[in-house]
Amino acid sequence: MPLAPSLLTVQPPSGWTLVNIDNFAFSDGAGQTLSANVLGTAVLIRATPVSYAWDFGDGSAPLVTSYPGAAYPHATIAHKYLAEGTHLIVLTTTWRADYRVAGSATWKPVSGTATTSSSSAPLTVYEARSRLVDGPVAY
Repeated sequence: MPLAPSLLTVQPPSGWTLVNIDNFAFSDGAGQTLSANVLGTAVLIRATPVSYAWDFGDGSAPLVTSYPGAAYPHATIAHKYLAEGTHLIVLTTTWRADYRVAGSATWKPVSGTATTSSSSAPLTVYEARSRLVDGPVAY
C-alpha cells in the first residue's frame, strides 16, 4: 500500500533567497489512514510520521528531527545557504504503522518502518552586495 509523501513547504515561497539568510522548511505532520481488503476482511492501516530528514541540497549533513517544523514566525527548521546556487530541498519522512481488523477496537503495531521522499521546487540562492556611492542614486 503506497504512502503519500509528506507535504513540504519552504519559506520564503518565492523560489529564491539570499546567502546567509534563514530559510524555513516544514511539513504538515499529518498521518494517513489506508484501507485494504485482506482475504475478504477489511483492514485499516494508520501510518504516523516518526522522523523527518531535511536535506537542503548544498552538501551539508541532513537535519533529522522528530517534529515536522512550523511556519514563520514559529519556525523550528531553518537553514542558511553559504554560497550562491540552485538547490532542491528533499524531505525524507520515516513512518510507523498500526493496523486494525474490521470489527476490532484494538490497533496493533506493524513491525518495521517505511520511508517517503518529497522535494521542493528549485530554490535559487543569490548573494546581495551593498555599494556605497557618492551622491544621490538615480532610479
